[in-house]
Amino acid sequence: MSDPNAVEAKAVLQGDGTAHVTIDGLTETVSGIDETEAKRAAIGVVVNRARETGSEFVVDVADPDGHGTLRVTPEGSVTSETADAEPATRRELRTARDFAGTKKAAPTGPAEMGWRGAANRVGFKLAPGSVEMTRRGWRAAIQRGLLGHKTVAFVNLKGGSTKTTCTYLIGATLGRVRGGNILAWDNNENKGTLADRAIRANHDHTAIDLLDHIEDFQTPENAPHLVNYVRPQGESKFSVLASQDQGSTRPVIDGAAFSRLHKALRQFYHLILVDTGNASNASTWQAAASEADEIVVVAMNKEDSAKTAASTIDDLVAQGHADKLKRGIAIVTQPREEDAERLARMVDHLSGYVREVVVVPFDRALDDGDDIVYERLSKRTKEAFTKAAAAIVAGL
Repeated sequence: MSDPNAVEAKAVLQGDGTAHVTIDGLTETVSGIDETEAKRAAIGVVVNRARETGSEFVVDVADPDGHGTLRVTPEGSVTSETADAEPATRRELRTARDFAGTKKAAPTGPAEMGWRGAANRVGFKLAPGSVEMTRRGWRAAIQRGLLGHKTVAFVNLKGGSTKTTCTYLIGATLGRVRGGNILAWDNNENKGTLADRAIRANHDHTAIDLLDHIEDFQTPENAPHLVNYVRPQGESKFSVLASQDQGSTRPVIDGAAFSRLHKALRQFYHLILVDTGNASNASTWQAAASEADEIVVVAMNKEDSAKTAASTIDDLVAQGHADKLKRGIAIVTQPREEDAERLARMVDHLSGYVREVVVVPFDRALDDGDDIVYERLSKRTKEAFTKAAAAIVAGL
């Protein structure tokens, strides 16, 4: 080794054309058309950082076939440190993307938060600290481009597991940070409560009413008329589609109807978040799981919610959705009385099926099941949902 003080980094190749690069505790996701392209993109990230900092990096590279070690110098050379590692030299970095990756990153903007931000407001020019950089990383992850429409299903077979709360607040976070056309869809097989907790509209139409007029929305030209069926959420910049009314004599939406609605709505919304019901044998629940690109397991840190989350996972695996779980995350919400031992058990179990587990702290503003008002949330809650939204987008 020419530099015993080389900075350590890690690159994990997923086998699907994506890679996660971790440096100083911050993870960046890159992608390519295949595994080789993803590896080159990952190496390009480290090369860029080495040039920027003037430091050598030792990179642990892991892929489905094993792992090896690469050394990256500030001059941009990349060499293998292990005999069994795939040779990686500077000569391999020949694509236009690799060349772009060697460009020095744009300077980081000055700190805006904490004492550093306060100092900058009176004339200093301090760089952001690690906490602020982490938060900026979450926002950048949320804002990254997606290829085509994506659907995310939020699941737990137990009512009261905070699925609706999480669906709404992920929608609000994505709307505020990412913007664009985002829909939160209450797909309960009976009557869900998503619309009850959302900003009211000047109509009481539900998914059933939209289904009755779905022929009007086979092409994008009639997009302006969707406002007659969905409920815009103001500053949160997303919309809610209410579930059917349980008391109605009209038939419920089944799996075929869900798929028909979904096929039309995906033309109008880049992201659809589906708040599912409580019966995995319901055709509408199964249709949502089948249409989803990613599945998010939601549970409260209570024994019954935790057990049902585990049962929900078993059902999803049995129905062939293990890969969607693997791409997804779990969100665990904390009750007023927290149980650290049970939380550890939950995180351990859930981590065996999903990429990441995000814990959301207890928040008085969400405790009574009333309207969800984003502005009332604590700073810690907003940060937790920002982290969760970033993790969800990373799996799409």
